[in-house]
Amino acid sequence: MKIPYEQLSLSEAMKTYCDWLAGQLFAGSCRRLEAGQAGWSWYDTFYPLRTLVLGGRLLGEQGYTADCIKYMDAFVAEQLPNGGFTAHYRGAPSGKMAMKEFRKIMREGCVNIADNGSNVTGLIQALPLLDSGRRKAYIEASRKWFDGWVVAWILKEGCGNGIWGGRRYGTPYTMAMANVSSALSAFGLATGEYEYIELAEEQMAYQMTQWLPDGRPVNLTYFDAKAKTAIDDYARIFYLLEGMCWTHFASRNEAVKKAITERFKQWIFGPSGILAKWSGSWFSFDKPGQPLEKWLLVHPDAKDELPSSQLGLRFTWEMAKANGILHGLLYYLDNIEDEPSLREKADRGIKYLSHPLKARMSGVAAEPEESYGSHAVQATGFAGLSLAQAIRKNSLYEV
Repeated sequence: MKIPYEQLSLSEAMKTYCDWLAGQLFAGSCRRLEAGQAGWSWYDTFYPLRTLVLGGRLLGEQGYTADCIKYMDAFVAEQLPNGGFTAHYRGAPSGKMAMKEFRKIMREGCVNIADNGSNVTGLIQALPLLDSGRRKAYIEASRKWFDGWVVAWILKEGCGNGIWGGRRYGTPYTMAMANVSSALSAFGLATGEYEYIELAEEQMAYQMTQWLPDGRPVNLTYFDAKAKTAIDDYARIFYLLEGMCWTHFASRNEAVKKAITERFKQWIFGPSGILAKWSGSWFSFDKPGQPLEKWLLVHPDAKDELPSSQLGLRFTWEMAKANGILHGLLYYLDNIEDEPSLREKADRGIKYLSHPLKARMSGVAAEPEESYGSHAVQATGFAGLSLAQAIRKNSLYEV
């Protein structure tokens, strides 16, 4: 499709990106655009699907929803007998799965919490656009995931990440807590069952105790890290922001809402916080990650201050997720405090995302052969979340 490389209105930009995303759907999967190859990961696929769902609702384009349903149906059909979802597409409904295959997945596969928290949130966001039969099926699949699988990994404090590569990770993991809190909050809002929101409150209340004096949250990892890390990479910033937003929006617990509000303020405005990483009209991308071991050689005395951006994340993957950070900052402005300096930055960032030529530099609607084109589908999906919040306040949370 021909993309207008000029400043667009919010709705024009949303439509442009949704049209582009719809064109990437082919051969039963959502094009990943990494190294020019199509790949299959439910996690990679659902952020573009979420933006198409939001585009359908905000722009009245029902075709976007129709594009999404076949992928969501396939995801639901692959749910395991115990309620879990594999992180990667298998291509066959679980109803046809032999017990031998199920046992192999549980021994060697990836049945994690963090990835699928994102995916289940996407299912729930689609509910307002579904017919009654599909709506019931998606609700039942989500409930089975929470009650049959997630419950096994909910700890007294925090949540583990389930199974990855056959290894079981039962210690608290920030990204699992963040993503499952988003999904739990969305589910509780959609069904009116507050007990699911209470589980999200417990997760976020615990994470709110894991914070550094400089305003950054602690990155609780599910692997053996050589030092405690602080969240300051764009990828992890997005996930925790989203979990905080969903839980704050859904919660009726004033103590939990107050704790999240206070951490929002510290994290956004702190000396090492989110605004401190912002340069010009958009985030600064001048400090890509490097392997942890190399960073520790240069900083042998690192303890609590080790930044998560030094854990070796792919640079373009960080860029993709940075496009979604604005949705969390806009949530803060729209629901907690309309702080002038943050509002100015957010407006500038939304203007950036609404200009396809500029946004292309952070992967939005880019091409795989371009140096900034890796994860282009995902970058566009994350950007759509920010545009949706800018188009209509709290449209992301209307389930």
